[in-house]
Amino acid sequence: MAIYHLSLKTISRSKGQSAVASAAYRSGSKLKDRETGETKDFTKKHGVAYSEIQLPAQAPAKFTDREELWNAVEEKESKSNSQLAREVELALPSELERPTQIKLVHDYVQTNFVDRGMCADWSIHDKEDGNPHAHIMLTTRAIKKNGTWAPKQKSTYLLDEDGAKVPQIDPKTGQQKIGARGRKMWKRTTESYTDWNDRSNAEIWRKSWAESCNQYLAPENKIDHRSYERQGVEQIPTIHEGYVAREMGDRSERVQTNIDVKAGNRELSGLRTCLISKKSGIVLLKSEL
Repeated sequence: MAIYHLSLKTISRSKGQSAVASAAYRSGSKLKDRETGETKDFTKKHGVAYSEIQLPAQAPAKFTDREELWNAVEEKESKSNSQLAREVELALPSELERPTQIKLVHDYVQTNFVDRGMCADWSIHDKEDGNPHAHIMLTTRAIKKNGTWAPKQKSTYLLDEDGAKVPQIDPKTGQQKIGARGRKMWKRTTESYTDWNDRSNAEIWRKSWAESCNQYLAPENKIDHRSYERQGVEQIPTIHEGYVAREMGDRSERVQTNIDVKAGNRELSGLRTCLISKKSGIVLLKSEL
């Protein structure tokens, strides 16, 4: 049965992370970090089933090379606390064949990220333990039409409730300030160059992933991005296990937790059936429960 899992995180230099090393690990490849001179070699990593880079039309063609793309990011993001990339990790429906999984992720990435101007580098991991998943690395900075990186922030006029520019007032005269060449001066503010960091995006991307998967899933296997509480379902959610927990099996605390949760949900389902039958005046035999 398909499960829903999608998590969002950032890859940041302040956490001691490297975009080049992260890309090499997720793609199972060998990349050189030009800033440090170190080579990150993960070619022996097991379970990397597929990798792909998708770019917006204005991105330089050289960014199809993973080493070029992430070294360019490292070079541009020079601050010690720079966010280097956004990562989306999602569980893939194990019911789908690999070519379908690839098309599913490709189309999802194109629609939600690349068409909005992000460069995307993603890989499918599958250790054949029933937990296929994808890691999607996304650039946090847009690319201008001329192929150069855009700033993360831009200066714009501050607007009032009616959408009109707010004047700068001279406290001495109470009148609007006049600048060079007799031009009126208006208040300005700084805002993000893109809306990619808007919190509402998380809900949009989560919902879109569920809808994308459901195009390929049978009705009984369809997934929902909402919590059970939001769906109005009286059921305890399981937790994401991950490949490490799957390999450990019953020895994993996370796997054991899910075993207990599933047992509890079966009991809830049985109690719910009994309550419904009593309300309707129907007595069910044990074999019918």
